[in-house]
Amino acid sequence: MNRIIIISFLLLLSGAIKSQNLIGYHSDDIKKIMRETQNEFRLNDDTKNEYYNYLKFENRFGTKTFLFFLSENDTCTYTKLMCDYSELKETLKMLNEKYQMVKENKWIEEKNGNKFNISLKREKWYFTLITRRSK
Repeated sequence: MNRIIIISFLLLLSGAIKSQNLIGYHSDDIKKIMRETQNEFRLNDDTKNEYYNYLKFENRFGTKTFLFFLSENDTCTYTKLMCDYSELKETLKMLNEKYQMVKENKWIEEKNGNKFNISLKREKWYFTLITRRSK
C-alpha cells in the first residue's frame, strides 16, 4: 500500500528524472516510475554483472544512461547518470536551479530531512552525475 501511495505522489509531481531522487526506492518501484514518468528512458536488461546489482536505463538516442545501484534487498543505494556532452548545458542549468551548489561540480539536495550529495565528474567522452545519500 505504501508503494502505491508513493508512486501516486511522484506521478503528481512528475518532472525531469534528473530532479527525482529515487534513492531508497525498491527496484520494482523504480521500474514503474521510470516507465510511467520518463518515456525518454527504456530498461536495458541485456547486460548482466556478477559484481553489481543495478538497473540500467538508456534513452533512444544513446546520449544518456541511468544506472540505479541496488542493495541485496533491491533497494536503490545510489545512482549514476552518464550523459553525452551535448546534455551538459541543460544539466548544469537544472542542477543550479534545483540544488544548492557547495563547490564546483558539487551540489546538495535536501529531501524529507535527508541530504544527498550530487557530483558531476567530467570524463573524456561523457560526464557523470553521481547521487549518494550524505553521511
